[in-house]
Amino acid sequence: MSSSVTFPIDLVYMWVDGSDPKWRERRNHYMGGVVDANSVVEARWIDNEELRYSLRSVESYAPWINHIYIVTDGQCPSWLNTSHPKISIVDHRDILPHDALPVFSALAIESCIYKIPGLSEHFILGNDDTLFNAPVTPETFFRADGQPIIRLSGQRFNRSKAQHKGNYARVVARMQLLIKEQFGKNFSHAPHHNFDAYRRSDFEKAVAVMPEAWRDTTYNRLPRPSDMQRCYVSYLSVVNGDAELRLVGRYNRTGGIMGAVKAFFVGRFACDSRCIPLTERDYDRVIAKYNPLMICMNDGETTTDADRQRLVEFLDSHYPNKSGFERL
Repeated sequence: MSSSVTFPIDLVYMWVDGSDPKWRERRNHYMGGVVDANSVVEARWIDNEELRYSLRSVESYAPWINHIYIVTDGQCPSWLNTSHPKISIVDHRDILPHDALPVFSALAIESCIYKIPGLSEHFILGNDDTLFNAPVTPETFFRADGQPIIRLSGQRFNRSKAQHKGNYARVVARMQLLIKEQFGKNFSHAPHHNFDAYRRSDFEKAVAVMPEAWRDTTYNRLPRPSDMQRCYVSYLSVVNGDAELRLVGRYNRTGGIMGAVKAFFVGRFACDSRCIPLTERDYDRVIAKYNPLMICMNDGETTTDADRQRLVEFLDSHYPNKSGFERL
């Protein structure tokens, strides 16, 4: 089947091995600058080898990806086939200013993600815990005219309650308020927490609107409530008419109201993306019920070692075939 999208689309991952003693020593040295304790919970840095399985999902469900960039802090997964022609390891020093390093904030890294040498104009950004669960096409993420498809959660985001939650919720709320103050557009939906589509030029436009704020974010080694977040790029792209907005819900892939009703009665839903907490007792049940295109296996501060063991067993059964991105 031919694609209406004719331009290359790259995939970018951010990855860290939080068990690396040298990395932990560097991180702990800067922990005195923590503003929000929730920003540095250990779960944010634990490597459950999700990246290995995410790359398996790419080979199975998104073989059309042009190139894959893995952004790391002087690290590399021991199992990764770095000689694969589609794989490039990008060190933080390749995209962030030298005097901003070392950095332990995803927000700081994301603020410079569009500066990856050789990165295509059109790219998808994900974390190592995001995986494809079914075949996706270039049209899943971009229109034929090049505009990205921006996915936001269909559930409304309560900004008033965000102030009592973690740094992520507060930063997203700030991005929405900034867009409202600057452009009069009120967004009440947060990012869908999965693979997101971007253009390098849209990142550049967003940085040009608030250059000092983005620069400050780049230089914050640990997350702070004043940081910029990449959802600002998505919101701004929609405001400028440079992107198509899509609200993600459980009925997205069922084809209208009648399809949703039919799906309801047969007990199977089909959504674009699903965030599954590792504390969920039955991952397979969630997959069978919602059949999402993309999943995010979300670690958190309440996750136990038993949960992480179940995760590994689930991923190994769900993505059993070794990919060409792994060493022999």
